[in-house]
Amino acid sequence: MASLQNKDWLKNASNGPYSNKSRDEIFELKIKDKKPFIIGENKNGIKVTGISYEKKSREFTYQDASKNVKTVPYTKVFKDGDFGGGAGSGGGAEDTALTESLQCFYCSYIYNVTKKQINKTNKNYPSDSDLKAAGLYVQTDKTLEQCLKDGPSDWLENEVYIKTANKLFEKVKFAPGTVYFHRGSAFMKAIYDAKGATQTKDLASDNPQAPGSFSDDKWNPGDIWASTFTTSSKPLEKFTNSWGELNAEVLRLAGNPAGNGSLSGVKLLGISLKKVHGQTASLTEFSSPAQIAQKKKYTWDNWTFGSSGGDFFSSNDIYVTISGIKMQMRSFSGSWQGEVKGASAAGGKIGGGNVDFYCKKHFGKSIFGTKTGRTAYKQFITESTTTGFNYEDKMYEMYKAVNTSGKGSTATLSATEFKKRLKEKLSEPGDFRDSKLMCLMFLDIAMGSTSTVRNTFATDLFRYASSDTDQSSYFVKLA
Repeated sequence: MASLQNKDWLKNASNGPYSNKSRDEIFELKIKDKKPFIIGENKNGIKVTGISYEKKSREFTYQDASKNVKTVPYTKVFKDGDFGGGAGSGGGAEDTALTESLQCFYCSYIYNVTKKQINKTNKNYPSDSDLKAAGLYVQTDKTLEQCLKDGPSDWLENEVYIKTANKLFEKVKFAPGTVYFHRGSAFMKAIYDAKGATQTKDLASDNPQAPGSFSDDKWNPGDIWASTFTTSSKPLEKFTNSWGELNAEVLRLAGNPAGNGSLSGVKLLGISLKKVHGQTASLTEFSSPAQIAQKKKYTWDNWTFGSSGGDFFSSNDIYVTISGIKMQMRSFSGSWQGEVKGASAAGGKIGGGNVDFYCKKHFGKSIFGTKTGRTAYKQFITESTTTGFNYEDKMYEMYKAVNTSGKGSTATLSATEFKKRLKEKLSEPGDFRDSKLMCLMFLDIAMGSTSTVRNTFATDLFRYASSDTDQSSYFVKLA
């Protein structure tokens, strides 16, 4: 990830704490919230305090650690997580690998070395050598040295690892013996290989229960796994005949939890990690028997052009509100997908191929025609481009059919005005045409059905994005 560039002003941030805000707004909000900026082209640049930002010239004024005040162009500012980029305040694939790996060392320390919670009373804050000793029971794809050297400093400063390990130790009692912690290890790969074997059999059946691209993290989003099995074991390899069989074994090895937030006799456990912001971490269970029996049903509330409705041409997306929570639908990095926007499940995604799977399941119609799977969007767009697909007429036809059903939609444009504005929009950078086409094709199918069917569709859609399908397995989340 590099510093901010001119193209970052073509559309709003798609993720991060200021998601959907323009970069101009993010500059102002970070200054107001007194959040640090980074001067440089990577996360290791100079951390500074923002003083002011000039929108017209895009010049940023800051104060460094030596109290020097300087003004620089936006291109000198690193595109961190707050700007929707890489790992400035904790984020990005590299930081994720480092934080998840280091969490394994802290968890191993508390279970295998000190065997009590880490706090001032116990006087057992781990030194680097303590963590190295705990590493005897850790298998990760990042070494302890890498984690301590390159990991985000605020995770250590704010005791994120300690808070997370303490909560796990408080709530989860493992079966007697050594507890091993895994991130990117051969043992962890074997866990997901069992999921893959189950999925292969499911797809080959007459009635597949999961979408074809049912990803590993939708089955179980365990960022790290804890186990009392030896590191060469493959505990799930003989339980792959069905999702029911596989998930029942995951549940049994988790100690058949009652869903009350406390586990005992655990032999295998998938753990999803989120950065802890409070004084203590929390542990939440997913796909416990009690939750499965009482799985919530969701309702399709409404949809809008853009985040709040209005002008069709104002953005390349749509938002579907499901039980009060918004899901953004748009193209992203060569695919078309849905992403949950909201504090309860921020960041949950569902690919276009899986949206299409549920469209066919509930509405009996396909967005991509005969195209299926992860590449359906690309195949459809490529074929449409080469076969003379009439974008203008097709998009207007669907826009006219669905426009009045959207919340806050403006008056329906005439065909002439629509095509004029579409031509103007296509002269701008970006993928407006293809993204909006998919959104319209999706809406055309959904709004052509009944509210009852839309609700059952919305339930499957939201559960998938939240890693809570009927095929998802038991795990806990620490946040």
